[in-house]
Amino acid sequence: MGDTDKGGWGYVVVAGSHLDQMLLMGTAGSLSVVFSEWAYEFNTSIGSASMVLGIVPIIVGLFSPVAAALIGRFGCRPIAFIGGTIAVSALILSTYVQSLEQLYYSFVMLSIGASMSYAPSILVLGEYFKKRIVLANAISFVGISTGQLIIPPFLSFLFLIYGWRGGLFILGALYMHLFVSAAIFRPNRRRNAMKNPEHVFKGSQNLADGGSQHLADDSSNFGDTKPSICAKLSKAFGIPALCINPHFVLTILTLTIYSIASFGAITFLIPRSENAGIQKDKSALLMSCYGIGGMVGRIGHGILIDRGYITTASFFVIAIVTCSIEIFLIPILDNYAFLVCLSLLFGISSGIISSLCMVMPREVVGSTPDLVTPAIGLSMLATTGGQSIGVLLSAIIYNTMGRYSTVYYVLGGLSTLSALIFFPTYLTLRRREMEDRSCREKANKNNARDISL
Repeated sequence: MGDTDKGGWGYVVVAGSHLDQMLLMGTAGSLSVVFSEWAYEFNTSIGSASMVLGIVPIIVGLFSPVAAALIGRFGCRPIAFIGGTIAVSALILSTYVQSLEQLYYSFVMLSIGASMSYAPSILVLGEYFKKRIVLANAISFVGISTGQLIIPPFLSFLFLIYGWRGGLFILGALYMHLFVSAAIFRPNRRRNAMKNPEHVFKGSQNLADGGSQHLADDSSNFGDTKPSICAKLSKAFGIPALCINPHFVLTILTLTIYSIASFGAITFLIPRSENAGIQKDKSALLMSCYGIGGMVGRIGHGILIDRGYITTASFFVIAIVTCSIEIFLIPILDNYAFLVCLSLLFGISSGIISSLCMVMPREVVGSTPDLVTPAIGLSMLATTGGQSIGVLLSAIIYNTMGRYSTVYYVLGGLSTLSALIFFPTYLTLRRREMEDRSCREKANKNNARDISL
């Protein structure tokens, strides 16, 4: 699979990234089992206790652009080491807290460390893979599904035997594996030595390069592209040419709106099924089906794209449209068997999109390091911010209307809107891809004619 490292270190980097995804993202939803214990010990409500975990995606998203800027300045390996140190320290310190407020502080610290560890696990893949970046990214993101299947029962066992403090202490020790991943994320010196000024992805033109036939040439269709105050401020964080790139802006809007819809839909899946009269234990199995589907989607789409059966942009649009249909169907179907199938399909669609969320920015801005690194950081901010908004928006709609059907119809509409927003960028990517293919075919014909002569 390695494109640039003939020594095979790219395989090891993918394994390290997979480990990071499993620990960081697989743990995210597993700590909900201790909400009641936190509420009892700190004499507060479960809602207040749940916000301890609710602030994690918010802080991770807000700090992602900063983490990306630090990576652009110092590299993936040192930032991953620092992030792992902060995350491990935060988990161990949280076992000594005496109030809910102190627990909030420790989890803010954990979120910052997680952001600094998570961003390198995505960005380092771009140093080792070019042609097969989608497949490498897909294998890495399977770690999320692996963590969702393995870590919850493991943590439940730890909390039952050692209590929540002892369980978090052991989890902190387990997080020391982040140092192993950080050690693996060495710079690809061979790739860096071969870089040329063009930095263009093969088969996907650079939307940010103003040189020749690149997608940024189409930015004139979107209005004035003179540097704005936003662009000047973004440059201070290592984000040049992004805020004035209309295709990148559309991509960020797409990721934000889709994340609002999908995360709100999956968060209320179990309450919606219980509201339909399905038993609680059977409703919980829907999440397992969703996790299995996510694993299939994450690895399956990488293979299909890698073998050239479908393009990245086409798969991205198809998956969002499919996800929109599935969200619309959730309030309509009350049969448990149908909900199981729908949860599985929803997991497949979500798994595909969650992986491509970190690939599409590369497709849009090209492979220039000064653009890819901050683009990934902003994409992480868009997805995590959208997830937080999705839960809040869904709760507000349900509390106002009192019906889950209204929640899912609104979320389905938002998911459809995200596909429509991305469509202009998709058409541009598709047109450039056809032009590239035509140029390659002409070049091959010319080479064959020269050889025959």
